[in-house]
Amino acid sequence: MRVVLGIMFFLFTGVATANSLSDEDSTRVLSDKMVQHFYKKEFQKGIDLAKPYWPAADVELDNLVNTIKGQWPIVDQRYGEATGTDFIKTEKIGSSFLRYYYLHKFSNHAIYWQITFYKPGNEWKVNTLVYLDSLEALYERVD
Repeated sequence: MRVVLGIMFFLFTGVATANSLSDEDSTRVLSDKMVQHFYKKEFQKGIDLAKPYWPAADVELDNLVNTIKGQWPIVDQRYGEATGTDFIKTEKIGSSFLRYYYLHKFSNHAIYWQITFYKPGNEWKVNTLVYLDSLEALYERVD
């Protein structure tokens, strides 16, 4: 039986005041740093980097970390040792949403991290963090 892991954390209400990211380049830098922490199983450090830019209460984000940590032993057992990460692609919805995809490679399989930012005005905010082991969303048609 195939193990499907996934977690989505959507925040549509501003529970806490968040700092801002001024441009798209700064969102990519933040995402890159977060994924490097996730690769090293430093989930709290990765989420802590995002907290100033994520309009959610710290307790909610800490619960997200606990959920990931609770699921990670399954990842370790099923997929083996982490072997690297690859930035895959960027997607946009107009000038308001920006999403980055990263492949997190293991000796037996891979998962991907999806980090989405929302720009309701003049500043970017972290909006969604997802990780999944179904890679269908990453495949591109090759002719």
